[in-house]
Amino acid sequence: MNNERRCRVNVDFEHNGDKYSVERELSDDNEKFYLKINNNESNISIENIIPERIASLSFFDGERISGIVGYMDDESLDGLLGIAGLKNVKNDVESLKEQFELALTGMEKIKNFFRKMGEMKDVKKLKEKEKKIKTKIGREEKRINEINYEISETEKILEKEKKIDEETGERKKLEKRYSSLVGEEEKFKENLACIILKDDLKKAVENINKKKDEIIKARIKQGRINAQQELLKSILHSGRCICGTPVSTSNYGKHEISLLLENLKDEEEKIGKITDFYVGSDDLSSALEKVKINISPLIIKDEKEKIETILNKECPPSKIDVVLKNINEKKIEGKVRELRVEDLKSELADIKNMIEEKREKIKTNKKWKMLKKIRNAERLISALDEIIDETKKLKKTEMEKKASSTLRSVTNKPKEYRGVDVENRNIKNVKTELSDGEKHILALSLLGGIKKDMMIIDAPFTRLDPIHKRKLLKKIPSLAEQVILMDTDVDEIKNLTKNVYHIRHDQERRISVIT
Repeated sequence: MNNERRCRVNVDFEHNGDKYSVERELSDDNEKFYLKINNNESNISIENIIPERIASLSFFDGERISGIVGYMDDESLDGLLGIAGLKNVKNDVESLKEQFELALTGMEKIKNFFRKMGEMKDVKKLKEKEKKIKTKIGREEKRINEINYEISETEKILEKEKKIDEETGERKKLEKRYSSLVGEEEKFKENLACIILKDDLKKAVENINKKKDEIIKARIKQGRINAQQELLKSILHSGRCICGTPVSTSNYGKHEISLLLENLKDEEEKIGKITDFYVGSDDLSSALEKVKINISPLIIKDEKEKIETILNKECPPSKIDVVLKNINEKKIEGKVRELRVEDLKSELADIKNMIEEKREKIKTNKKWKMLKKIRNAERLISALDEIIDETKKLKKTEMEKKASSTLRSVTNKPKEYRGVDVENRNIKNVKTELSDGEKHILALSLLGGIKKDMMIIDAPFTRLDPIHKRKLLKKIPSLAEQVILMDTDVDEIKNLTKNVYHIRHDQERRISVIT
């Protein structure tokens, strides 16, 4: 412990009417900052207010300045960008929210409070019931839509079945007619012995007409014969001619008259045979009836063949009754489900009203105000998160712009090193590793990009070559509103400073005193 090296530096300054005393203590393995405000001692190290690596950006020595180049944690980056205060506010709000929750639950978890609140339990149950009813309504409405679609499709089938039903009716009529034709055909077969052919009828008619002519001629001839017979008999009886001339009564004369009478009698007998052959007009009517009976089976046969052709065509059985029954059942089901949906919607409306009543009752609870504070705190935390993100982007852009300007004015490679990447604390698109001097310049550029009221730099020109040193001397006054330089070479900085203070180290007392 006696060999441990330790150094302590104390700086006093004023800011916004307050007097600050910052003490920095260095040892081989530790570094601490202490703060005194308006001469009030504080045992709180400055790291509790500003993260250590961020504190070193405002109060640092040239030997360690390059330490800010490269990776830095998020907390340090937030401090670098000036949003640490916003995060502190967010942390305060989160802490306040926790206090509200503890007050609300009586130092128990907040969910225990809700479990103990019967009204909240009721609301939860009602919400669950509401959800189930909505699900049921959704299922019922979906099924109703399906039923309506099924009905429309079944009605299309019904139209087809109606056509089939009509065809079935026609087939039944044809079957009945066919059965009738079969009966007529059987009757025709029974009367087959009485039927004459159509050609025989024609011959019969021709024969009848011919005989009729012969009969007429025979009747005329018979009339003449009868007249001649009467005349000859009269002459034979009276012995005189019609003219009064006496007829010979000789045997010859009588003989001649007798021969004539015999001849006339023969002719008359012939005419009588013809008369017997003629059967009369009734035979013609009978023949015509027989012809009708002969033609009828031909018509029956033709009609039967047509009907058989139609009946042989395949015709599916009509399902119209089944289809109509199906449609009616679906309509009934659809109506039942519609009524069920109406009941469910009515029940849903009642539940919503009950939920609103329960919520109003909860709001009147004294603890509701505390719950409202918690929710407001949550909203504020969410808003702060958004503000922090946006502020971080804006600050980063602003800092990079200012730091890049400082870098280009100090570096020996203004064309190559055109910009600063604040996120990684490095130069954008750099391809080679930076030297210690370049890291020193980059670190100062980053510091210059921070809007600071005050900056304390111990040994600012360490590791800088004369060119960088000369350029930096011109840029130092613009790094902050108040810059405090701690250096062993007073001549280098006296032209830049308003006041010069000397630090004398007392070896015996092992302290440094500002004079």
